[in-house]
Amino acid sequence: MPADQPLTVVYYEHLELSTGVAYRAHVHRSGQQLGVIESCGTGESQFLPAALESYDFKDFRTFVASCLFKGESATDQQVHEALIDEYEVSLAIAAAAERGRLLAREVTDGFSTTLTTVPRALHPHGHDEAAAQLARLSHRSWEMWTGYRWQRLPQTQPA
Repeated sequence: MPADQPLTVVYYEHLELSTGVAYRAHVHRSGQQLGVIESCGTGESQFLPAALESYDFKDFRTFVASCLFKGESATDQQVHEALIDEYEVSLAIAAAAERGRLLAREVTDGFSTTLTTVPRALHPHGHDEAAAQLARLSHRSWEMWTGYRWQRLPQTQPA
């Protein structure tokens, strides 16, 4: 997603139904509510602006048009899901930090597939130890949230 016009989900609620997951995700930019992403549980979702005079459907479509998914133009649905995924990852980062841990993600083909936590490194070789611990879970690439960015961990062979 473009960094120059970041949209974020600040609140998300969902309900599992027999037809799928119904949800509402409140979308903001720079502290201003733009609208909600809503799904009634059928797999389709839509963006509903909070105030048409300040941010409308056309503005959201322009945002979607500036997004890529796997190197291709993203669909509305992919952007909706990515915004919600980003929100859920931010909650996981905060929960890990609260427990004195860091969030790590397994990366396959450039995309995050597995989230887990590792102890916060208290010495310079802590990242190597985290990489070795994660290698026991999977031989793929791992990245760890440093508090500012995702940092690739060195690939190691499991012990």
